[in-house]
Amino acid sequence: MNKILIRILLGLILCSAFLQGGTSLTDTLSSSVLGQNWYVRIFLPDSFDPDTNTYPAFFLLHGSGGDEQAWDPIIHLLDSLIREKEIAPCIAVAPASGTSWWVDGSNPWETAFIKELIPYVTRKYHLTDHRDGRCVAGFSMGGYGALRYGLRYPELFSSAILLSPAIYNGLPPKKSSARSSGAFGNPFQAALWNDRNYPAILQDYLKQENQVFFFISAGDDDWNHPEGFHYNIEQQVVLLYGLLNKKNNNPAELRIVNGGHNWNVWKPLFVEGLKSIRHHSPYFSFNNQYSNPF
Repeated sequence: MNKILIRILLGLILCSAFLQGGTSLTDTLSSSVLGQNWYVRIFLPDSFDPDTNTYPAFFLLHGSGGDEQAWDPIIHLLDSLIREKEIAPCIAVAPASGTSWWVDGSNPWETAFIKELIPYVTRKYHLTDHRDGRCVAGFSMGGYGALRYGLRYPELFSSAILLSPAIYNGLPPKKSSARSSGAFGNPFQAALWNDRNYPAILQDYLKQENQVFFFISAGDDDWNHPEGFHYNIEQQVVLLYGLLNKKNNNPAELRIVNGGHNWNVWKPLFVEGLKSIRHHSPYFSFNNQYSNPF
């Protein structure tokens, strides 16, 4: 009887492993830029084979106060889309940064991300180094970071997915962690915020040749800001879309859906964003012709 039970349990474990598909692990980068260990969550598809393939990659930026596990609720969606051949086998990279706003503030998070993290994971996990195989995505504060990285480093990324991004065309509201985190000076410096904010870097972005596709989204029931509805995220994303797409013909899609500032909104939007980027980041197309066949 014991042997039979053991066999049944082993069978269930193997079945569970098969259904789960890819593997999630936490890597630790000894960062010389940050002067500390840097924790990074990695998703590897079940077909991961660094000896024969290179892989497109999603770089996932969490919201304020988050860590490397903040994206765990959606990792299984990558498995489903890969199994359904909606996207090519790919790798997701989700680093931790607390309340950094993904910029060089009290710690040089942006420099570390661009100069250290991307080369590290590209080398270790056999990622493609072509922009057509890189997408940056973020929710809330991470959406601010994803927008910034897409505009500032279009030679590195071909697409960006913004989920309820904490963006403001103008100064952030008084209760925003942008003012209290130290990311833009301690105390907060309006000039520093303005210099790093997207309206300023948009001008340089528009002068160069590479275009980044932006999937911009939010829920219509996001927080109604007490300082004025113009601070509401659904208002800000419409303005961003207008500046990018309507005024400057940059490829972008806008989605305003029913819901608030949570994964109930972000999960389906992330899936739609993943499907949308295939036309602008061709390495993510399952039948792509740009890298080794999967």
